[in-house]
Amino acid sequence: MSVITNQSPDPWIKKVDEKEKLKEEIRGEVISEMKKKKHKKFFTCCFLKLLVVILILGGIAAAVARTGIVDIPVFSKLFYKTPTPERIVSANIDKEKSFENILAQKLEQQIESGKKSEKDGQKIEIALDFTEEELTGFLKGAEATENFPFSDSQISINPDGLEIFGQLKELNKTFLTVVLKPEVMEGNLKISFKEIKIGNLSLPPAIGNFLVDKFLKDQISSTQETISKNGKLENVELADGKIVLHGLIDAASLLK
Repeated sequence: MSVITNQSPDPWIKKVDEKEKLKEEIRGEVISEMKKKKHKKFFTCCFLKLLVVILILGGIAAAVARTGIVDIPVFSKLFYKTPTPERIVSANIDKEKSFENILAQKLEQQIESGKKSEKDGQKIEIALDFTEEELTGFLKGAEATENFPFSDSQISINPDGLEIFGQLKELNKTFLTVVLKPEVMEGNLKISFKEIKIGNLSLPPAIGNFLVDKFLKDQISSTQETISKNGKLENVELADGKIVLHGLIDAASLLK
């Protein structure tokens, strides 16, 4: 009896095996490709996150450098330039007289030379003018006080606004620039802010309310109170180099 030792495999089984092998190969390639994509996605995601962090930190560093508060290598050279005022104003300082004294003196001069208003025969039209040299003098006089934060401060005036410029005492490379617009609303003197900058960095105008309350409140209140007790404020005029307050005042009441 002969023994068959070399049987040919069934073609159908061979075909099935080949399909299974092909499936395994395809599955392996798919899994390998998915892993590559996952790794690529992971590294891409990490890179983007790192880039965002770098951009945020760079933006913060650039903003701080623009203020001049801190000297940051590279950033300060790129983003900081020493600010300058619109123009240099020389101070007219009268150490013997306070703002209130000068205000009263100007009112008396107006009353002596004033004309009666056509609107009200008992009131006199006034036009109180303060030059930028006088206002700068008030700032210079205040610099000697302990709580005043500025040095080398000044005020310049043009028809578009009133600019306050000064160097902060505690931060010797930091300058503050404030541009404001005074106006009369319902007989009251109001201040609106057009620009506020620390160094070269612009700040929200809302911060100006704090600055007015701290540094200009007394002068504004004194002017407003003096006029409102004896008349009313009607308009504020800004011209090159001076500010003029227009109003009506009862001379008899003021001189009592």
